[in-house]
Amino acid sequence: MLIYFIGPGGAGKTTLAKQFSKDFGDIYYDLDEHFILKIGNISQFINIYGYKEYAIQNIELYQNLVKNIDHNLINIVVCSSGFMTYPNELTTNYREIKTDIEDHYLTFLLLPSFELEICVKEIVNRQLQRKYLNRSATSEEHKIRNRFPLYINLKCQKILTNEAPSKIAFKLYKQIFK
Repeated sequence: MLIYFIGPGGAGKTTLAKQFSKDFGDIYYDLDEHFILKIGNISQFINIYGYKEYAIQNIELYQNLVKNIDHNLINIVVCSSGFMTYPNELTTNYREIKTDIEDHYLTFLLLPSFELEICVKEIVNRQLQRKYLNRSATSEEHKIRNRFPLYINLKCQKILTNEAPSKIAFKLYKQIFK
């Protein structure tokens, strides 16, 4: 069984996946962590090869990951923040991958709010607390403002991440396994 967590950076995807895994024993795969393990530092890769090449590599890693996981177990796949926002023509099969994820019955868009201004404020705040990102408030705000309409218009289920991860994980578990 596959469960997908999608959304912008700072939405709580990895935090919720870790909590869900801890509470219910499921396996989670974070595409960012997977990229770092298989290829290396994401920022350095983007600086050297560009964002387009990063996105292409990320799609390839995703395909290999999903192909090789045990589908008899419950697996959570945490997609990178921009994964659902790449141009459809980026690779020959990206549009199909994106559609499959969006239409999957256990795909969840995570956002701290469904209202743009509240979401922007919270995402920027969360991202700036991550010292390892070394990003500016302006660039984070620009990114979430550009991606918010793409995310909020996806057809998948939406989850607010504005309370404790343990509470969200429990509610999600009840929703999935009711």
